Amino acid sequence: MKPAARIVVMAALAALAVLAAGCGKKKDVSEPPAKLVEFQPTIRIDKVWSSKVGGKSERLRLGLRPASDGARIFAGAYDGQVASFDAETGKKVWTAKTNLPLTAGPGFGEGLLTFGTADGELLALDAATGEERWRQAIGSEILAAPAIGSNVVVVRTVDGRLRGYSAANGSVLWNIEQNLPTLTLRGNTAPRVSGRLVVSGFNNGRVAAYELANGDAAWEVAIANPTGRSELERLVDVSAGLSIVGNDVYVVGYHGRAVGIDLETGVVLWQQEMSSYSGLGADITSVYVTTDFDAVVALDRQSGTQQWRQEALRLRDVTAPTRFANTLVVGDYQGYVHWLSPDNGEFLAREHAAGKRISGAPLVVGQNVYVQGDDGAIAAFTVHRDEPQT
Repeated sequence: MKPAARIVVMAALAALAVLAAGCGKKKDVSEPPAKLVEFQPTIRIDKVWSSKVGGKSERLRLGLRPASDGARIFAGAYDGQVASFDAETGKKVWTAKTNLPLTAGPGFGEGLLTFGTADGELLALDAATGEERWRQAIGSEILAAPAIGSNVVVVRTVDGRLRGYSAANGSVLWNIEQNLPTLTLRGNTAPRVSGRLVVSGFNNGRVAAYELANGDAAWEVAIANPTGRSELERLVDVSAGLSIVGNDVYVVGYHGRAVGIDLETGVVLWQQEMSSYSGLGADITSVYVTTDFDAVVALDRQSGTQQWRQEALRLRDVTAPTRFANTLVVGDYQGYVHWLSPDNGEFLAREHAAGKRISGAPLVVGQNVYVQGDDGAIAAFTVHRDEPQT
């Protein structure tokens, strides 16, 4: 579905957002997505390999994105197919048919691959073989990849809950519930595990950290507060990805702020008024945000000060940015992958990777960057070896 058509559907179904698990971006339907600008590439991109898992899906906002153990790439599709690929060659190591409507994942850790389904099930597969280890009925759709750490699988569901499950057998360890607003965006923040803590965003505009072992609250911060007369104007949501670099958490909300937070204490280090649906990425110097109208913005990691802004991808349904070598990588609704300069946002290169939208942020493993399209296409790229890399 093209962005313009998607916007019309979202506006028409706004009142049904709770039953439909939310809606997408609020945009002006009269403005079409920006056309791709012509430019002279300044770096050479090599396609290392391409393959496919499952078939295409017309569903909106699935949380399917490749994961890796460093040697293999794991991916799943809505039709239930899961595959493991050699990260360097793209050769399939194994395939599995789960016969489940996969909507999020995989999460990788503890030798497991974990997926969420549209029917509210949490599925764990053996990462080495693809064999099912266990499954757990949760009762709510999962649209964010589970996080795994210290023998705990953490799952964020569309009903506003964050739950911890035993990685060994899927038994429930703890449960957190946040208030769910009347209107929410479709999609959820994938939780992130760092040491003893797990951090997650919620539909009520809050981000919080909990003890991984027992779910005890460590801290909570409001990223966005509802304002306006209508439910649509009052919509706040931390439905985009968050990033943890060192001892700092970076998160952005819809109708909210981009915020830097101390991981241990929850103290807000800086904040910048900004609205995003796609999310952000970060490196040692900067935080990179895709805004709700698909501008890519670089903020100073220490202060939150804006460094540059790239507007040429406006309304192209751009993914969260990923830092790769000496570039910044995003995907868009037509399956294009764009390489930008992390110094000033200028375009460096562009490649076509999929026949449908790339929904998840690109994944970096070693010298390659990987993307997955909604049509099941998976592609691996690298910056040409003659180019300098950092």
